Amino acid sequence: MRSTSGLISAAFFAAALTLVPALAAAQQPVRIAQGFASLSFLPVWGARALNTFSPEGLTATVVLPGGDPAALAALDSGDVDLAAVGTESALRAIAKGQPFEIVYNLMSKVTLEVVVSTSFLEKSGVKPGDPLQKRIAALKGAMIGVAAIGGTQETAARWLATKGGLDPKTDFKIAQIGSPPALRAALENKRIDAFVLSPPEGYLATKSGAGKILISLGDEFPLLAKQPYLVLVAKKPIDGKASDLIVKVARAMQAASAAIVKDPEPSAMTIQKQFFAKATPDSIVAAVKALSNGVMSGGTLDVESFRNQLTFSKEVGTDFGKEFDAAKSQNDLWTNSFVEQASKK
Repeated sequence: MRSTSGLISAAFFAAALTLVPALAAAQQPVRIAQGFASLSFLPVWGARALNTFSPEGLTATVVLPGGDPAALAALDSGDVDLAAVGTESALRAIAKGQPFEIVYNLMSKVTLEVVVSTSFLEKSGVKPGDPLQKRIAALKGAMIGVAAIGGTQETAARWLATKGGLDPKTDFKIAQIGSPPALRAALENKRIDAFVLSPPEGYLATKSGAGKILISLGDEFPLLAKQPYLVLVAKKPIDGKASDLIVKVARAMQAASAAIVKDPEPSAMTIQKQFFAKATPDSIVAAVKALSNGVMSGGTLDVESFRNQLTFSKEVGTDFGKEFDAAKSQNDLWTNSFVEQASKK
């Protein structure tokens, strides 16, 4: 005869089993379109790898539709709930009348680095520790590789030239090479003298002996050190249900960002194992450490950082076809309300 305690245990176990589908069903799905697979979208990778969505009752699905425009198109059509994109892409869409609002600051600094070949360093006589103006001036005559002509990398390189007294049109050459691995190979084979990419590319070039990081834009220019470089975008109007979802997503990303800032190495290892298995663990650890100060604000948006963004866009010649005012556009173009609500819990 089975004991009473045994019957109770069996009954409890059976009841628990019946709850599993119900608990799974209680998890609210959230769909996020991410413009491209850069590690600079650190809060998105971190929240997924560290499973901080689950305590918020969320099951996150992230899709990579192939660029910022495609991610925003998916948001506009309702295929996703949120889009993680570059700020300029969001501003271009909003300027054209698309009903978007920026709700979270995913990366609060420009993450691009200028990486030069070791042979170029030897030829130019410049060192990574030299004064900034000397390092920029040393780029005169360089062949700089980019993923695409007219893209962010070329724009940043030409902006940098103006800050160092160079002619951005004539003092160096631009070569379209392609993907980050192709750019690294071109640097190693001396087809180019430099490239402009985000971590971990500079670390990988340094490790292989092919090059060194000469300039870290977001760490050396105040204008680039505080601006919403990558953002989370929602579609308006944002009703109560959507608002609740955004707050939960913000809280999940805040939790992941806090964990990364507090102890970047184990967080980076978890991200590497889940999403960058082909990359060496040390390269992801190095990249996460380099990027971690860009997530310290927990997604906060503010007038000053938006002014920096708009100033930078103007300096690089971006024409949105519409003038934006950082202060007057608060709670229309951008809002800090969801981040603030998420921080209160």
